[in-house]
Amino acid sequence: MPAYSHQSRNKLYDLLPAYLRTRDIEQGEPLRALLALIEAQADIVEGDIRQLYEDAFVETAEPWAVPYIGDLVGTTPLFDDSRVRDGDTAAELFRDLTGPNLHPPVALRSRADVAKTIYYRRRKGTLPMLEELARDVTGWAAHAVEFFELLEWTQWVRNHLRMQCLRTADIRSVERMDRLNRAFDEIAHSIDVRPPAQAEGWYNIRNIGFFLWRLRAYPLRNVAARRVGGAGDYRYHFSPLGNSAPLFSRQRPEGDEAGLAGELHIPQPIRPARFHADIAGYPALAPPPGFSDFYGLFDAFPGFNVAPAPSLMVFVDGAPVPVDQIRDRNLSSWLQTAGAEVGVDVERGRLVLGPALVPAGSVTVDYFYGFPADLGGGPYRRRAWLTRIGPGLSVLDVDASGTLPGSLPTIAAALGQWAASGGPDTVIRVHGNATHAEAIAIDVGPASGHVLAIEAADGSRPHLLLGGPLTIAGDRDDFVLTLGGLLVEGQVRLEGALRVLRILHCTLLPGLSVAELDPPPAPAPAAPSLTAVATLATGALANEELRVEIAFSITGAIRLPRHAEQLVILDSIVDGAGTDAVADAGTAGGPGPPARIERSTLRGGVGVKQLDLATEAIFDGPVTAERVQTGCVRFCYVPPGSRTPRRYRCQPDLAERRAIDDAEALSGPLTPAGRDAVRVRVRQRVKPEYSAEDYGAPAFLQLALNGPTEIATGAEDGSEMGVYCHLKQPQREANLRMRLSEYLPFGLDYGLVYAT
Repeated sequence: MPAYSHQSRNKLYDLLPAYLRTRDIEQGEPLRALLALIEAQADIVEGDIRQLYEDAFVETAEPWAVPYIGDLVGTTPLFDDSRVRDGDTAAELFRDLTGPNLHPPVALRSRADVAKTIYYRRRKGTLPMLEELARDVTGWAAHAVEFFELLEWTQWVRNHLRMQCLRTADIRSVERMDRLNRAFDEIAHSIDVRPPAQAEGWYNIRNIGFFLWRLRAYPLRNVAARRVGGAGDYRYHFSPLGNSAPLFSRQRPEGDEAGLAGELHIPQPIRPARFHADIAGYPALAPPPGFSDFYGLFDAFPGFNVAPAPSLMVFVDGAPVPVDQIRDRNLSSWLQTAGAEVGVDVERGRLVLGPALVPAGSVTVDYFYGFPADLGGGPYRRRAWLTRIGPGLSVLDVDASGTLPGSLPTIAAALGQWAASGGPDTVIRVHGNATHAEAIAIDVGPASGHVLAIEAADGSRPHLLLGGPLTIAGDRDDFVLTLGGLLVEGQVRLEGALRVLRILHCTLLPGLSVAELDPPPAPAPAAPSLTAVATLATGALANEELRVEIAFSITGAIRLPRHAEQLVILDSIVDGAGTDAVADAGTAGGPGPPARIERSTLRGGVGVKQLDLATEAIFDGPVTAERVQTGCVRFCYVPPGSRTPRRYRCQPDLAERRAIDDAEALSGPLTPAGRDAVRVRVRQRVKPEYSAEDYGAPAFLQLALNGPTEIATGAEDGSEMGVYCHLKQPQREANLRMRLSEYLPFGLDYGLVYAT
């Protein structure tokens, strides 16, 4: 079909003679309607022809055509995001979000892999190419090391000197010794003949190591540092939550003079020894640039130079602290610095002010923190998860800095304006990363609309430091309330009735707070993060039609009435912090409402009326479902002794059956006591193991490397069970191993080392 017109509509009709169009108008335009149908089909044919041309190029081809292009250059297809089916439930539930794709990014780049095949092969076997390949295939930060270059060699002085093998241990250098047996170690080692693995067998003649960093560094700008004590206290945490956590360095463009990633290119916890060398070496720079490798301004400020790739910055009363006033300190005991100096502990995320720097206002910081995924309240891109702004939906902007024209200073002020206008359908959009220390109460009873959303702007992470519970009042079984992108330090309490309560990409702190207070408070039972009343003040049942929908969030314990309609948890963490994760709001220890749980990690007991569906989840606590005739549990870890509907390929059940079958295949049928002994051994081994169990740690609930493979690869598609299933980490490693088998030089062996 030729390009018959450049118009967007009536392309065929306008080609007709004028007298035919006139007669058509006189007869009610039946010809126009007929040609419109023909034109629509012609547009489809024309678009298909155009796409057939674009499918010949890897940059513009449809996803289905990429493997065919790869076949032309002889590349083996990798596991990529086209094979991921996770997220369909979210697309069905949240049709009013911006979307259209609510699937989380997987960072498996098959298109880039095919596009760079020729590029890889032209540089095949070189170390920079192998490092770049590892980075491209996995989506993780990577650094390649030729371990054979770090071996102690007997020198042939006459003909072949190996100068790199003369690097003996400089025990007087704290910074060099701190890098011993790490990715950027420079010290020569004796040979290790064991096969290369995570922690052994590195230094051998044929070995190459690939260090991989799975944690990501997330930037926080203009964040209020949390003071430890009262007014006048000189002690602060970088984290607005008031907890100790390491500061991370930002990820920079890869490649040094040799084309390899250096320590400054990797998103990882800042080493105190490296930070000390960075700050101590600043006075020797001439002329002084006003920034160092780690410390400097993120944005322009009068009188100061902007650093090219900074990782942290401190402001006192809005003025930046110069780099020559920064001191590296171990602040485990909060030792104060002198004069106008600022002591920074990058290992614990703490800072202290000298006596000459008593702030009249606030202390704010810019820094990076580490986390495994785009989960909970965070400063990452989540535009698809914002509420779609359509006709009849008003927007109220909240900006604590006051720089956004027409914005309101607080969330409470926005709620007051919403209520004063009659409560129409509204989105309250919060900008920036400021701490909102305020009391928030929402009354949906008088509202004239049916929708209210309080959500962070794309790339923002506002911190709600609640003066009391965030209360939701009113009896509305037709109202939808959404909380999105928020970091909530406090409790959310539904004192009225709703139709739907959504918690999307939010963090409701487990245990309500992680602040390190001085003096520390007395131990107390952890309060739930989310509660909903079972009865109204009149005595009538409340929330009979309530649906609580949680996606990509982190929450503490949840208490909902058992007669609520459903609890939906998608790709989230529910940490009971020593109590039950899910239970009834009215009866202590009673079961909660029916639940649907997908790709989530729940710590603590789970009690529900019925489990409609549980898939690829980790229940790190006993599960009790009243009704077991309906529902299904599949590809999950369920602790022994749990009461659930029928299970399919769950652990440790599956591992127990396989172990018993293997034992009987070797020695014949086992007695009941023998089978029980096998089950005990399997249950001791097959259980969740985490890199960190406390919220605030960078690797929060990330599966430990030495944990059972049955859980690490137990999902339906071979990925890990639990909240980080969507990262597809086993598939990333498998993709890298597949490519290394093709590009690694003959005779060499490799080892994958996870640095984080």
